[in-house]
Amino acid sequence: MNNIDERTGKPKIIYHLFADMGTDTIEYRNKGYDVRCVGKNPGVENSHPDGLVYGIIANPPCTMFSIARTTAKTPRDLREGMQNVKEALRFIWECQYDLFENQRKSNLAFWAIENPATGLLKSFLGNPTFTYCQSEYGANFTKKTALWGLFNLPIRPILFNQFPPGHSLGGHYKGNEDLAFTRDGGGKAVCPYNFAKAFFETNQ
Repeated sequence: MNNIDERTGKPKIIYHLFADMGTDTIEYRNKGYDVRCVGKNPGVENSHPDGLVYGIIANPPCTMFSIARTTAKTPRDLREGMQNVKEALRFIWECQYDLFENQRKSNLAFWAIENPATGLLKSFLGNPTFTYCQSEYGANFTKKTALWGLFNLPIRPILFNQFPPGHSLGGHYKGNEDLAFTRDGGGKAVCPYNFAKAFFETNQ
């Protein structure tokens, strides 16, 4: 079975950082992986990987990186925003410090950090590994999303309904049960189910 880690004989451990309820990892849970969501309590900053981790997906808050924050009442604080990113990277690095003897590759099969493609995070992490528009994967929303990291690229759908730039239907997908998953239970951001499935299919 794909969900069993041959190194331990147990279900593969997937950590989902900055997620009390994880939409990005829904398919891993559906397929019997050991998915561990780390959200506001206890917080990523207070957490450490436990066990031989197979994969990590991190969704650090994007509020300080958003281009829309230019006119926000609260001033942009990139140091605050990057502190969350650094905690995600610290967690990822902790999984890779202790390599097996003579092993020349990471203990992690994959890791990914997600944020809006139009935000300022690329100024700190460089060009993303993969960028997609959420409408490509069936969402009624044209938000462009970027992922940085080491992972197999998800397959893009050949055909999809393209909406005009900036056009949105359904807001945060209210009323659409196939897409109504939230990362933190507050409806602030969601991952289209079809993309979560596509990422899973190439990173099992």
